Amino acid sequence: MITIDTNIFVYLSDDDQPAKQTQALELIGALAADKVAVGLQVVGELQNVLRRKLRQPPWVAAQAARNLIVRYANFTATPSAVELALTQLAAGRLNYWDALLLASAKEAGCVQILSEDLQDGADVLGVRVLNPFGPEGLNDQARALIAS
Repeated sequence: MITIDTNIFVYLSDDDQPAKQTQALELIGALAADKVAVGLQVVGELQNVLRRKLRQPPWVAAQAARNLIVRYANFTATPSAVELALTQLAAGRLNYWDALLLASAKEAGCVQILSEDLQDGADVLGVRVLNPFGPEGLNDQARALIAS
C-alpha cells in the first residue's frame, strides 16, 4: 500500500507550478486507487493549503478534500502513532506532523509514501520515501510505481 503526502495533491491545483502540476496529474491519474490509502491528516492539510496558500474558496477546498475520502481508503492517527510522533519530536528527529503521518501510515500498512518534503529514498519509521518529481518529469521510480 502507498500513501501520498499533501504536497502532491496540492500541485493538482497549483497553477503557479505548471511542471509539477502536470507531473502530479499524471501520477495521481495513473495510480490505481486500490493501491493508495490517504491519511485523514492529509485531507485536513489539503483543504487548509488550498484555502490559505492558493486562496481557493472554502467550498472548492472542502470538495477537493472530500474527493480524497471518496476515492481512496483512509486512515487516522491512533494514540500509539501520536506517542511515536511525540517521541520523534522530542528526540529532534522529525517534526510532529511528518512523524504522525508516517507512524499512522505504517500502522495502516503503507510501505511507501510519495512526498517531496522528506528525504528521497529514506526509510523513515518503516515507510520508504519516494519523491516522484524529476527534472524531466516523473522520475524512473515513479514511472515504475505507476506500471506495477
